[in-house]
Amino acid sequence: MEGSSKKIKITIVTDDGKTNMRSEEKNGQNITVTHDSSMTLMSTLLKNGLVLGSFCGGRGDCGRCRVQFIRGVMIPTMLERSVMTAEELRQGYRLACLTRPRDDCVIRLSFAEEKKIAIISEMKEMSEFDDRLSQQNEQSVNQTTCVSDTCVIEKKASVTEKDVETVIAVDLGTTTIAMQLMEIGTGRILDTYCAMNPQRCYGSDVISRIKASGEGKRKELQQMVLFVLKEGVMQFRRRGISIQCMCIAGNTTMVHLLMGYDVLSLGRHPFTPVEIGLQVYEDPDWDFKAWISPGINAFVGGDIVAGLYALGLLFNIDPIRHDDRCEELDKGMEDIAAQSARLLIDLGTNGEMAITDGKRMIVTATAAGPAFEGGAGAGIVGSDMIAKVAELLQTGVLDETGLLEEPWFSEGISVGEPAVRLYNKDIRALQVAKAAVRAGVEILWKRMGQPPIDRVYLAGGFGYYLDVEAAFRIGLLPASMRGKVTAAGNTSLAGAYRIGCDLLNGKTDKVQLEKRLSFIESINLAEQEEFNALYVRYMDLR
Repeated sequence: MEGSSKKIKITIVTDDGKTNMRSEEKNGQNITVTHDSSMTLMSTLLKNGLVLGSFCGGRGDCGRCRVQFIRGVMIPTMLERSVMTAEELRQGYRLACLTRPRDDCVIRLSFAEEKKIAIISEMKEMSEFDDRLSQQNEQSVNQTTCVSDTCVIEKKASVTEKDVETVIAVDLGTTTIAMQLMEIGTGRILDTYCAMNPQRCYGSDVISRIKASGEGKRKELQQMVLFVLKEGVMQFRRRGISIQCMCIAGNTTMVHLLMGYDVLSLGRHPFTPVEIGLQVYEDPDWDFKAWISPGINAFVGGDIVAGLYALGLLFNIDPIRHDDRCEELDKGMEDIAAQSARLLIDLGTNGEMAITDGKRMIVTATAAGPAFEGGAGAGIVGSDMIAKVAELLQTGVLDETGLLEEPWFSEGISVGEPAVRLYNKDIRALQVAKAAVRAGVEILWKRMGQPPIDRVYLAGGFGYYLDVEAAFRIGLLPASMRGKVTAAGNTSLAGAYRIGCDLLNGKTDKVQLEKRLSFIESINLAEQEEFNALYVRYMDLR
C-alpha cells in the first residue's frame, strides 16, 4: 500500500572491516541497521552515525551521497538519472538522500570524499593610509588551518603574558568557523581555534539550514554552533589571559541560527530578517560581552560589514566623525575617490559585492550555488575548479560555450591529483555562478557612475587561493581589472577584531555604527532590467 511503512534490515558492507561507527549490530565486516521503509536511506545513515551529513541538505542535486546496492537495488529516480551515468546506475549506484528501500538490502557506502578545507585566519596588510591595519598585521604570515570532516583545532602559543587584555574575533561561516584570541591595541594573535561548522550535517548551504530549522531543528542548529564557540573559549581560557569581549561576524542566516530566531522569513520573498542591527549574545558561561556584527540585509550580512570595516571602506559613508582617526581615514579616501572606486568581492555559496567611491557605497548579492565552494558533484574546491576550467579552455578540450569536446563530452574528463572526473554539468554550474557574479559587478559599477576601479579586494579563502589570471581567462573578472586585484585574506575575522575593540573602547557604538550602515545603498539584482541580458552575455567562458 502506497505510503505505508515497515521495518526492514539494511546491511552495510565495509571493505576493510575497520570502523568505530555506532550501529545496532556488527558482523565481521558488515554493519546491520533497522530502517523505516517510509524514510530515505540518508535518514537511517545519519541516525546510526554512519555518515556526517548531506552535502546539499537532501535535495539530491549535488550527487555526492552515493551508495552502491549489492542486493535489493531500487529503480532510479529522474534526478538520479540526471546526476549519474547509465553505467553507474546499472552498477547499482543510487543517492542516499533520495532512495527509499522497501525491502531488506545490502549496500556499500560510496560517498564522495570531501577535500580538506584551508581556513584563512589572517588578513593581508594592504592599506596605505590605515596604520591600524598595519599594526594588526605586521606579524602576519598568511596563516591557514586545514580541517576536514571533524573539528580540528590549531593552537598558536606565540606569547605567554598573563596581564594582557584580549578580544575574541569570530568568523562564523556556513562551512567553517574561525576564532582568534587577539591582544587589544596591537592585534597580536595569541591563539587560534578553527573547526568545520557542524550544522553542515543538514546541508552545505543556508537554504538547507533554513529548511531544517523550519522542520523542528532550530534549537539543535543553535546548539551546534554554540558548542564550537564554547570549545574555542575553553581553549583560550586555559592560557589564563583576560578576555574583555567577543565579536562575531557572520552572514545573516548564520547569525539568526545562533540567536535562535525563526529563519523561515529569510528563505521566502520579501526576505525579511528578524534583526539586522548590532546585537549582544548573552551566555551564562561567559563573563564578557559577545557582540554580533550588524548586517545590511538578508543577503549582505555582518561578515561583509566586518570586511568593509577592516579595509577602512566604511569610514566616509556618512558625515559623522566619531574620532580624529576616522577624519584621517576619510581624507585619505576622498583623495582616492576623486578619481576612482574600490570593490570588495566575497565569493562562496552567495556572492556578496560592495563598491564605494569614498562618498557612496552600493552593495548587492547573488546566488552562486556550490560552484565556488566545491563544484556541484566534482568535489573540487572552487579556486581549483576555475584553474582547471581555464586550462581546459586554453588547450581546446573545452569550448567557449562550456561544452567538452568528444570523447570527453560523453565520458567526462579526469583532472587533478588525486584524479577527479569533470562533466559538462560541473562546468555549467561554474558558468552559471560566474555569469551571475560578473553581471552583478557590472551593475554595481554602472550604478556608481562607471568610475575607474582603483582596487579589487577578493575576500576569504576563495580569493586567497584563486589563480587570478585564470579568473580573467574564463571571464569571471573583466580585463580592465588586471593588476588591481588583491587577495585580502580573512577580512571578516579582521573586522570582527576591529569592531570589538572600537565598541569596547567607545570609539563607536550601536547608534553610530548602524547610522553609518543606513547610508549604504542596497540593490536587488533580480529587479534590475539589465541583469538578465548581462547574465546571458557572461555565460560564455571568455
